[in-house]
Amino acid sequence: MDFEAALKKELETVTILNKRIYPLTAPEAIPANGVPYLIYISSEGVRAKSIGEGYLSGKTVNAELHIVAARYADLKAITNNVVALLIGMEQRVIGTGGPYIQELTYRTPVEIYESQPKLYRCVTEIQVYFEE
Repeated sequence: MDFEAALKKELETVTILNKRIYPLTAPEAIPANGVPYLIYISSEGVRAKSIGEGYLSGKTVNAELHIVAARYADLKAITNNVVALLIGMEQRVIGTGGPYIQELTYRTPVEIYESQPKLYRCVTEIQVYFEE
């Protein structure tokens, strides 16, 4: 299982999201329908490199998690659950046969209110390192 699939599997354990976890974009949602949800954005990452040995099997992957909710209290609760999940991913295999996460760092979650759809959003950037 690759990193993105394993990350999605882990995020699906946050029950309040009701498995509404999407790559890159989500179906249009309004406060009364389709929320809360989480969007993840990831990349293939960058392989570690050593002088004399060239590229190694380990790599660093950056990702963004966007949590969207109709109520601010729900946003806070989901963010707390997701951050706890992220912290717990370090030093273990994620997903079902996914990579062993050696190191995970998350940045301060940033909260915003989107007035057009009338939804709250929290963006959290993460960086993980693992061997392939």
